[in-house]
Amino acid sequence: MQSDERVVAALAALRPRMAAFRFAVSGALERASSTLASGSGSGQARGTLGDFGGRLIDADRFAMISSGAGPLDPLAQAAVECAAVVLETFLRAGDEEFVVDVSPGRPLAAAIRARLATLGSVFGAATVIDQVRRRTYDPAQHQSLLDGHPFELWSAAERKFAPPLVVRVDGGDLDPFELAPLIDGWVRLVLLVTEPCTAAPLARLVSPGVFVAQAGDMKVLERVTDFDGPAIIAVMSGAEARFIHDPRAGSAMWQRIEVTHMPAAQPRQSLGARSAWQQRDDLSHLKALIQQPVLAANPAEVLVAAGSSGSYDPAERLTAWLLDQSTTDGSP
Repeated sequence: MQSDERVVAALAALRPRMAAFRFAVSGALERASSTLASGSGSGQARGTLGDFGGRLIDADRFAMISSGAGPLDPLAQAAVECAAVVLETFLRAGDEEFVVDVSPGRPLAAAIRARLATLGSVFGAATVIDQVRRRTYDPAQHQSLLDGHPFELWSAAERKFAPPLVVRVDGGDLDPFELAPLIDGWVRLVLLVTEPCTAAPLARLVSPGVFVAQAGDMKVLERVTDFDGPAIIAVMSGAEARFIHDPRAGSAMWQRIEVTHMPAAQPRQSLGARSAWQQRDDLSHLKALIQQPVLAANPAEVLVAAGSSGSYDPAERLTAWLLDQSTTDGSP
């Protein structure tokens, strides 16, 4: 991983989001430690009371009073210990946990989902800890959270702390429709695309609240550091379209999209799962998104606009249109 300069640059740009995710994990680990300490029962209480105090005070009752609840049952304590191991394992891991390599021919979304499920185990571990602390832990319902927590089961709060991912993928395997269900919360997907790739695969993912970009370098990542929403960015090196859709740039679609390059040649061959027609339609879709609205060039409307200093009164427009229609039937 370290030999790939693109990966190193992408991880550096995503450092704030990685830090936020790790901070959430650290907070959950602290709760696990305090839960184990407060729920360890009479054993710890006897150590706190000492020999003299232990002879005068019931250690079991002291443990219940000092912790605010009774000691943990063995199953609950084992669950918290397992959850702590999950959290500690992640905190000891390096940045490679945020990098996904997609083998050629493997579905892109499957690889991403698998990594999100693994990283989501820390959310599952936090849930287990909180359930134990509230004394609502049910092994049949909650134990499986430690084995993997699929993205579909993440809560809205968990999706706000979604770990960013740097994904290396072959261009022929980049299917935008696979990625659409993963765009939510503060998800950050940076796709490092290997050529060849279709011309505008991410154009299909453009929607009002999603930061979407096809770029030739990592500078675009600086624009999503403080973006409050999901973002998906493809870093490419070929002749593909280059564009940025920033939801903060305007209320209308054409105001939010900045296109800096369009391919000179139209696709003529299929690539991966995308036919030549589909690739051309992707480009047409991108062009349609940046089309600015044009007012009708009707002479009567121009006269109305000129006579009202640019304001459009609905009644005047209707009258002008009717007059215009009456002079277009061949009569003088």
